[in-house]
Amino acid sequence: MERMLGNFRKTTLAALLCATTLIVAPATPAWAQADELVVALSTFSEETMTPWGGSGQRKTYLDLAYEYLTYIDPETGEAVPGLAQSWDMSPDGRTWTFHLREGIEFAGGYGELTSEDVAYSIARLIGEDSRAGPASAMRRAIASVQTPDERTVVVNLNVPDFELAKGYFGSGQQLGIVSKAYFDELGADEAQARPIGTGPYVLENVTSGSEILMTLREDVGDHWRVNPEFETVSFRVVPEESTRVAMLQTGEADIAPIGFDSIPTVENAGLRIVSAQATWSPVVRFGGLIQTDPARYNPDTPWASREVRQALNYAVDKQTIIDELFQGEATIAASDTPVPAWSEVEPYPYDPDMARQLLAEAGYPDGFDITLKTFTTAPGAELPLMAEAVALYWQDIGVNTTIEPVDWPSIRTAWTQGQASDYVWTHRGFPFASAANGLEAGFMQDSLFASFTSPELEAMIQQFSSEEDAQTRSALFTEIGQYLRDEAAGVFIALANEPYGVSDKVGEWDISGAYGWNFDRATRAQ
Repeated sequence: MERMLGNFRKTTLAALLCATTLIVAPATPAWAQADELVVALSTFSEETMTPWGGSGQRKTYLDLAYEYLTYIDPETGEAVPGLAQSWDMSPDGRTWTFHLREGIEFAGGYGELTSEDVAYSIARLIGEDSRAGPASAMRRAIASVQTPDERTVVVNLNVPDFELAKGYFGSGQQLGIVSKAYFDELGADEAQARPIGTGPYVLENVTSGSEILMTLREDVGDHWRVNPEFETVSFRVVPEESTRVAMLQTGEADIAPIGFDSIPTVENAGLRIVSAQATWSPVVRFGGLIQTDPARYNPDTPWASREVRQALNYAVDKQTIIDELFQGEATIAASDTPVPAWSEVEPYPYDPDMARQLLAEAGYPDGFDITLKTFTTAPGAELPLMAEAVALYWQDIGVNTTIEPVDWPSIRTAWTQGQASDYVWTHRGFPFASAANGLEAGFMQDSLFASFTSPELEAMIQQFSSEEDAQTRSALFTEIGQYLRDEAAGVFIALANEPYGVSDKVGEWDISGAYGWNFDRATRAQ
């Protein structure tokens, strides 16, 4: 089996490396424009400009315009003041009161931030037409929003949420605050084309599928949160990793996500690597496992059996995949996201004999056929290669795997519409600032993005969510992690870092974690 994976890696990665070396560099480096920071991205996702208009991946560029009630301290993982200078929570976790800063102005002359803007932003994010990832969970949780005065927002919840400030209302999620006056004046159709927030940048121009150009606000002055050093930030869509690497080498790009195999190439060019630690989790998700929802449960698939799911975990040598595909910049995953409460949950060891035994016990001694869909993204350029490796390991225990390349939007649509019930797919899980939010998003029936749940799990999450004692909550969360592992809710591969190549034009820049790119904090090299 190791020889099979080794041969696969040599042939496949050799082709990728050849593609890298064949790139011809342009003659004039773009970084001659000292006032411009160029960020090469693999995708703009939906390329929509409102917080509720699509996925969190758009935060790469939207976070230069929109700001959040709270931000996350990368050292502690706790919430720190943002547009809200302070907040209070009722003892039962059902009422949160946020106190807004004074003197925060929207771009474009749309006035000072007030509680009405926050209430409007919440209403739009949880609206029925919202396409934001957390919309359904937030819609279920929020009972009402009150604005007793211009500086106070009171949020009443249907269920306790002891982590609202750093979770759904924090910078790691999608509640960017918009100007209500702007939408009232222009109307929703026109206003949603241009982001107007309290952040330091405004949208200058969009070339669809090519470039999003952000420029500093004319009135940015001494911004309350950041003092950007670049006049403009140009986001470029560059799907091919080899091209992004070449752009870094020639100075056409200043920051770009790269794959693990490109790290030596970038370092050999004298550039540096900035890696966000354990910000995503390569995983294989099973379709049709929402056991509490008949429309999203398919009992006829082989993996409806827990023993089959366990077998598919035992069959994969995850450490070899980490060593070969992720350059060792990952650890074996026992669950979906890196949270301290799950650190002691033991991952599945590599044991193909146990896998064959479990398949036989489940009624599949000769294996079965399975479709594995895969796509590439950033982070996640390695997902198709990972799919190839997983298929080889599954083939070794008799599971015949057909790999089907697709794109993320098609998977996202099928998944959220309950049409992904007869196949499995590679995916990148993200850590959440609030561990409870991650549970709700991935493992509760009410979430459109749930990939597994059961009556037992729903009850466990409900007990965890309503528990007020912090120590007891932590213990319950650990139990949930163990349950997800034992039920083999997915084929959990790794907790991986997210590497970026950074040019010598950039001084200080740190990615603070998942959905925290901080491009407005990048400084110029001295």
